[in-house]
Amino acid sequence: MRTLVGLGYSGWTEKARWAMDHHRLAYQYSEHIPLLGELRLRRHAPPGGRGTVPLLVEDSGTTMGSYAIAQRAEQEGQGTPLLPAASLPEIEQWEQRSDAILRVGRAYMVQRLMQFPEAQLESLPPFVPAWARSPLKPMARMAARFLASKHEAASDPEALLLSTVVPGLEQLRAALQGRRFLSGTFSYADITMAVTLQFIQPVEERFIPLGPGRRKAWSHPALAERFADLLRWRDQLYAEHRPAPVAR
Repeated sequence: MRTLVGLGYSGWTEKARWAMDHHRLAYQYSEHIPLLGELRLRRHAPPGGRGTVPLLVEDSGTTMGSYAIAQRAEQEGQGTPLLPAASLPEIEQWEQRSDAILRVGRAYMVQRLMQFPEAQLESLPPFVPAWARSPLKPMARMAARFLASKHEAASDPEALLLSTVVPGLEQLRAALQGRRFLSGTFSYADITMAVTLQFIQPVEERFIPLGPGRRKAWSHPALAERFADLLRWRDQLYAEHRPAPVAR
């Protein structure tokens, strides 16, 4: 049995899930819990490395990182390829751009999480019932502070948005030029860049459930207006190419 460990709101986790769902691989999804779940990540981390999500655990071994998991899904799954050999150099360039944008987006999201108590409560583990969430506000704040510390939240994420995210999205716009796909046909390049828009304006709740607090915290109205065309592209991509997980 495959188990995918991730953070439901994370762009990196979404890349891995999308690739696995596209290739119709059955798996159990396990939500990583900051603080409480760190030991499991350390057990699977490479020697001298730090455990991160997404993490795919199989009987044959473990795979860490969204791109490596997408490669694994390509090997084991079915359906049209997301990583065609002829497009790999271009896809890998888009993956590098995506990772750079997501790192800045994570810093922005962590900072905003610290400012929105409702968003902190929505970030509590899914097994915590609604009636118990309010008394756990201190735990929610502690988890938010832990994320800020673990990921070294930037002191000025707005400046990083302008220096990294805006140029990256301008490159995406220029490459698309009104087309549906970056590489001629739907590929991992489209997935990896579509998820970068999540912290500018989250995708529909049916695709990535967040709750009203996190949706408000993780939105950037000015950039959403500036890149409205890319948001429409992202939303169409989800509507047409984001399959539901395979029923186990």
